[in-house]
Amino acid sequence: MSDKSEESTNLEQLPFIMGKEASDEEIKEAETKFSNLMRVITEDARQLSEYLVAEESTIERICRFLERILSELDLSIVIPQKAMPTIKRSKEIILNPECHLIIVREDGTVESKSLNNYPPETILAVVWALIPRLREEVSAYLRKVSVRLNFLEMIEEELKNIQKPFVRSEESPVGEFREDKAKEIFITQ
Repeated sequence: MSDKSEESTNLEQLPFIMGKEASDEEIKEAETKFSNLMRVITEDARQLSEYLVAEESTIERICRFLERILSELDLSIVIPQKAMPTIKRSKEIILNPECHLIIVREDGTVESKSLNNYPPETILAVVWALIPRLREEVSAYLRKVSVRLNFLEMIEEELKNIQKPFVRSEESPVGEFREDKAKEIFITQ
């Protein structure tokens, strides 16, 4: 970025702008400097455009992932007000399972809109604030599922043992004559 001294220096180097006559050499030098500056600005603008597109798609994916996680956990997270300095005059800030940021204002009004409709800085602040709580909730959900799975596996094993007497194998039917077994016994003798 240029500051005031650079701008004045640049203007001094362009005498034809300041109302003075310029030699061909000075004009050529000014054109070269201008061309180089414009090339740098154009390249930066192109890269900025790429970054903005990438940022937008990344934000959409992050919000989609958060929505899946929060809805699976059926979780609403209260975001501390100090984490959101850009949101003024709020009593409470909540991210709900649909990934909507709900702002309850001091005057009682409620504002609700999708998180991905906020500026990237706000989204970063929300995500940064909810990560510790999300870690706790995912760990608690893991414990809950683990206990449930262990219990189900124990039930499965017990039911498997209980059902054994009721299952008849096709290889050894009870009370049926097995012709192939009889042939084997009599033919080998």
